[in-house]
Amino acid sequence: MPCQSRVYGRRDTSNINKAQSPAATFNCSICAKYLPRSAFAKAELARGGSSRCRDCSNRSQCGGCRLWLLPAQLGAKSKCLKCQENAQVDRFLQTPKDEVTHFGVERALQLDRDAEHELLLACHKCGLSERMVLQNILDFLRVPYVTTKNALHFCDLCDETFRELAVVQGQTVHMAAPVKDWTGCPDPRLAFDLGEAYTIAELIKSSQDRWFFRTLTMPRKRAISRSEPKRVVTTTDNKFSPPDRHDGSPVLGVLPTFESFWAPIDATEEGRLVSPLMKHLSGSGHKAHEAAVAAGDKLLVSRAAIKLAKNLGNEGSAVSLSRFRDGLGLAGRFCEPKDVELARKLERVRDIEIPVKFLRTIFPQRQQFLWISPDEFWEAESKYEQRQKQGTRKGS
Repeated sequence: MPCQSRVYGRRDTSNINKAQSPAATFNCSICAKYLPRSAFAKAELARGGSSRCRDCSNRSQCGGCRLWLLPAQLGAKSKCLKCQENAQVDRFLQTPKDEVTHFGVERALQLDRDAEHELLLACHKCGLSERMVLQNILDFLRVPYVTTKNALHFCDLCDETFRELAVVQGQTVHMAAPVKDWTGCPDPRLAFDLGEAYTIAELIKSSQDRWFFRTLTMPRKRAISRSEPKRVVTTTDNKFSPPDRHDGSPVLGVLPTFESFWAPIDATEEGRLVSPLMKHLSGSGHKAHEAAVAAGDKLLVSRAAIKLAKNLGNEGSAVSLSRFRDGLGLAGRFCEPKDVELARKLERVRDIEIPVKFLRTIFPQRQQFLWISPDEFWEAESKYEQRQKQGTRKGS
């Protein structure tokens, strides 16, 4: 047999079926999802570890809750609806900047109830237990739709937070009237002349519901008569004069010393102005809203949600608020009386046996699928049953 030569070399592997490696995936820095390359733009892939998918690249970050949302979900000042709705109540509750109160009105109403319970307890300790007397006391102290805490007022009707005082720390006030009643004023008391100006360094409120301010000024001394006991008193002369040496020449380099003194705010010209609360209650906007609510033409969405949650019994106030916001699409503070019944009839999408994916095909114009109306539910259920019947016929 002829000798057959062997050729040693690299084997031909072109016809061997190799297991294909999985496609490369990239992590989105916002939604934290691992997506294929096609879900990212070339410019985003060039950014390295901070790449965003095509969906997230069109989103903007809310300035309040710091969530990435679509431009249609953001309103004024780059904030979402929830942050805009709770901006004033968050200021009233002094919520930290990195937190958002999703239903702050309920917390504000709870503060009102707590204050009323404390008042009733104090009346009970004083021997007042008659129901009509206690009801008259509560009616006298209540300010409708207004909650007070930490020298701030919050009006639920107008969604506005404002200060209890017309003056603030650091403001200059002018003394306008002599003080006859110093009850509750801390020591030392300020001796002043009418027309003098002082800068407010601190504000406090006494237990008698009276405001006092602290200011820094130089102490004043006056001559003491022989018949008067030796004590430090003040005088109207507040000009600083450096001490003299024994030879009569002044001592240089001695600085004046300032001390703290207290005085009531109602003795100043600025403290006698109309309070911000009275100015707000007498405003045309507040009166118009109050008249419309009293007539029954419109309702506050927040209070309607709280009342609806109580009537349903097994539902939280925040969930009932979602009926109005997400279910009915109401973005304002007010709603009509008929909206309450519409919100009551809404069904949660997660409680029905219809997939959300199927609902998106039936209602493509809908932005959210948290709630569904009875008419929409019957329409979706009939179409879903028809689809299931068609699937069973094809399978058979």
